[in-house]
Amino acid sequence: MTPQSLRDYGLVLTLSLIWGSSFLLVKIAVADVPPLTMAASRVAIAFAVLYAVARWRGQSLTAPRSAGGATIWGHFLVIGMLGNGIPFTLISWGEIEVSSALAAILIGVMPVFTVVFAHGFGVERLTGGKRLIGIIAGFAGLVVLIGPTALLQLGHATMHEFGIIAAAASYAATGVYARRLSLRMSAVVLSAGAMAASSVVMVPVALILETPWRLSPGLGPLLAVTTLGIAATGLASIVYFRLLALAGPTFASTINYLIPVFGAVLGVILLGETLGTSDLVALALILSGIALVRNPMARGPAGGPDARS
Repeated sequence: MTPQSLRDYGLVLTLSLIWGSSFLLVKIAVADVPPLTMAASRVAIAFAVLYAVARWRGQSLTAPRSAGGATIWGHFLVIGMLGNGIPFTLISWGEIEVSSALAAILIGVMPVFTVVFAHGFGVERLTGGKRLIGIIAGFAGLVVLIGPTALLQLGHATMHEFGIIAAAASYAATGVYARRLSLRMSAVVLSAGAMAASSVVMVPVALILETPWRLSPGLGPLLAVTTLGIAATGLASIVYFRLLALAGPTFASTINYLIPVFGAVLGVILLGETLGTSDLVALALILSGIALVRNPMARGPAGGPDARS
């Protein structure tokens, strides 16, 4: 196996930092910007960034029509909503009550959901006791993090935590769905198409339900949403696909270990959030679960940016 270069490690660290910091940015933005508006803004800004990059490379979003016309745009819509519109909304809603540090840990269970969904939909059979133990460890981490009592009571804060867990499941479903496709096109065009399709849904919904023109967000939340759209949603997808091309999906999957850690640490340092012993135990269980379910031969997602927040 070819040893990884400093460039590959640099890309992993850069991507982990971008996606890890997104939880902090969401926490800042959600003070003034409601969830649907934030999600719609992110996908719309990301589409503008990715479309500009595609045009700069001489690529066009009209090209996919020859590969299936309306059908390919249907795939874009599924990938765009499962991988962006829905989880962005759920994470933003969740962080109204949940700290950015805890949100980062909760979203870390995504690879465990991926294994479960891949088995359930026949994409990849669940074999070996080690991976089963990994699934148990990952979900045990969620139980420790939320707390057995809170799970039974299902209070207001707990529902927001479940919203973030649902976002992790949505990301996982995106990866499983994308693995079933054979979309032979530029990663930038694919990402831009997914952002375009999700924007068509999210922008009208946000306009109707949240009337964002009536909002008066401060400079901090505005900058946070803009940064989320440009960096965490748009440019990060380009970095991710670059990493996949240079280092392969196995090495790229290292980000699954780093994003929860970076997100938690940034929340503690920059926002003054706190993590208790149970939170750290939950993080250890989730990271252990990721290590156990990880499949060295697994392919990377065939479509859409694999953003974590």
